[in-house]
Amino acid sequence: MTDYPDMDPFWVEARAKHLAAKSSHADPSACGTCRGNVAAGEPVEHDGCARRATLLQAPDHPHYELLAGFSLEDNEKLPARFHVPVFDGCGVPNSWLCAVCWEEGEVTGWPCATAQKYGTQVFSPEHAAETAHAKQQAELAALQAAMAVAVQRLQFMQSTEPDHVKAASLFEVEMGLRIAAGTQDEVTA
Repeated sequence: MTDYPDMDPFWVEARAKHLAAKSSHADPSACGTCRGNVAAGEPVEHDGCARRATLLQAPDHPHYELLAGFSLEDNEKLPARFHVPVFDGCGVPNSWLCAVCWEEGEVTGWPCATAQKYGTQVFSPEHAAETAHAKQQAELAALQAAMAVAVQRLQFMQSTEPDHVKAASLFEVEMGLRIAAGTQDEVTA
């Protein structure tokens, strides 16, 4: 045995065997060759095609500030891919908690009820989470474009409207649209 455990021949050989072994489960986005291999009972050919369970948050995981505005019941209804464990190293005793099942003064251990109910859906394939994130981004871009058109129309109406009362009410409508979109800081007097 060597002084460095990671250089011990036993562990070097064990790591080599582990790295040489390929998964016999293919990810849904795997290439045709790897899916064919798995269907034939053989391991996948490419490392990127292997199905892996991951405990990382999905790319579209809600931020802390967003979760803080909802109740525990609302957070429990979020998709299963958001119910991943997070380690609480500050609490005594240290524990694994659900990333979304919490509210002010109350936390839920992991696996939470949603994680237990949906099981493997908690470990969503990365491509599924990326697709959901891309869809959200497209919807957000469409909403922002529609609001920009509405704001331009309101500004045109304001500039052509001689009545100051109507212009002021149009400005209030514009302000409401901007507040709804979260762009109220961009309003100029």
